Amino acid sequence: MSRSFLAPACLAVLAACTNDALPPGTDAGPVDAVGVSVDAYSERPRHERYIRGDQDTRLVIELDVVAGTEPRAGVIDRLVARLGTLLDKPAGIEVVMGSIPSRGADHVWTEAELFALGDETFANDAPPGTIVMHAMWIDGHHERDTASGAILAVAWAHTHIAVFENTIEANCDGQPLLGERLCETAQYGVWLHEVGHVLGLVDNGTPMVTPHVDEAHGRHDSNDGCLMYWAYESSAGLDSLATTLIGGGELPDFDAACLADIAAVRDR
Repeated sequence: MSRSFLAPACLAVLAACTNDALPPGTDAGPVDAVGVSVDAYSERPRHERYIRGDQDTRLVIELDVVAGTEPRAGVIDRLVARLGTLLDKPAGIEVVMGSIPSRGADHVWTEAELFALGDETFANDAPPGTIVMHAMWIDGHHERDTASGAILAVAWAHTHIAVFENTIEANCDGQPLLGERLCETAQYGVWLHEVGHVLGLVDNGTPMVTPHVDEAHGRHDSNDGCLMYWAYESSAGLDSLATTLIGGGELPDFDAACLADIAAVRDR
């Protein structure tokens, strides 16, 4: 698998989310009592290592893509810049690009196949002091898609993210007034939402400073203005985003409660 470096840096939401507990067959390490993956060589939970800078001063996002599903121009830089304001990574954040074979636009991904693909493609070969997060941009669509809504991305094991680029494009590209802007914003929002889950939001390993989890929808924020709100978890959320953009608004970001949760881990 060839790799190249993108967007070195010194440094929300339209994705359906799987359970972040460690799935069968993953190689990310054991799971503690609340489903938090812990690396075998470190007593610190993986999601904390992404946030903190004392053990891992550098973050690498291993981005494996099927040809033709690459993020739109500006999405990678935008994501890296946002993470640079959230995480303590004095040695920088960068994206390492790799390729994975296509299974076809009509392929129906099962969760077992996604877990296997994550294990097969994740190199995780960074030196000490670097923590690696894995993102895959793939064609095909999720087995749980329905006529009323399609899954845009999933995350699991505080390590892996799979983004269904074909599904995002199919649901954003036909918007006559927004087009490119909506698709780029949707891609960024999908990715950042899933990164939020990998970082342990909401009540997904990272402790809450104040209660804000939506108990009815699990691991999502109770605030409908937050990037981590449950309603932004499928293609149906694109209509809401389009309305917001047409009205001159912006994509929701992490709210004050989510930011406080991250800061409490980062700054202690």
